[in-house]
Amino acid sequence: MLSDASELEFVWLELTNRCNLNCGHCYANSGPHAGENDTLTLADYDRVLLKARNSGCRAVQFIGGEPTLNRGLPHLIQSSRGLGYELVEVYTNLFSISESLWRVFLDNRVCLATSFYSADPAIFDQVTTRNGSFDRVVRNIEMAVARGLALRVGIVVFDHTRIELEQTMAFVRTLGVKEISVDHVREFGRAAPNEPNEMKNLCGKCAGNILVIGPDGTVAPCIMSKAWRVGNLHHQELDEILSGDALAETRRRIFDATQHSVRSPSHVTTCEPNDCAPYFNCAPMSQCSPCAPNGGNKCIPSHNCNPGQVSIRQSVML
Repeated sequence: MLSDASELEFVWLELTNRCNLNCGHCYANSGPHAGENDTLTLADYDRVLLKARNSGCRAVQFIGGEPTLNRGLPHLIQSSRGLGYELVEVYTNLFSISESLWRVFLDNRVCLATSFYSADPAIFDQVTTRNGSFDRVVRNIEMAVARGLALRVGIVVFDHTRIELEQTMAFVRTLGVKEISVDHVREFGRAAPNEPNEMKNLCGKCAGNILVIGPDGTVAPCIMSKAWRVGNLHHQELDEILSGDALAETRRRIFDATQHSVRSPSHVTTCEPNDCAPYFNCAPMSQCSPCAPNGGNKCIPSHNCNPGQVSIRQSVML
């Protein structure tokens, strides 16, 4: 349903468009040579965290690109906790995590999320275009589990990997991961190089009290809807954008374009009645949204799912 635009419940902060992987389906067109438009400073992100909290926000996800490539990530994690954010999540490819960053994650009760592609190392490395990425990601998944960090894994299904989905899920379970969700490739960014962005491909939850802040200052309803920008922090304050006509109108258009969307069951798994947690997991028509990278992680209670209904659960893919 449409929301009061002046309130904010969840915010993605994209810390960079750089990534040490170069996945062919990346919605953000991230890669090793991206990031030339990363113009927000650490002070800018601090100001966003404060203003978002003053607007009611209590959940933040640091994302990219690969957020661990921004040296300010430890500071921003600590700032979020100091401001009283209840959920602090980092969506990372888990390719390279330093010992000092592991300590920051543990000390600040950070939730982690990552994408996974195949139990076959060759297929996984083909997706990421980085040899050895499978081994490094698996090792860091095991490390996160061993250290007791909350970890959610979203399996991204391609046409050529759908046949091995059950095998991939079983493999991820052997690593000790309990929160596993599934989604198909979304037609944005490099996943749709020759196709126009269409609102009907969104999940619909972008019409709610959520926002993404890009590393260039761009503000949009969510990470998948950046084609429909509603402001820029280099020219406007966050509270001005939240109360502005552009955001309200864009959310209304997204709601209208997606409220009758029907997801293909071949791309999803069903979740238990109480398993749609925690934030922004339910799209219109009581379906779980793929636009919530923190979906399925039980760090905090859900405010969106009706426990009396069985919903369809998906996760965002990077």
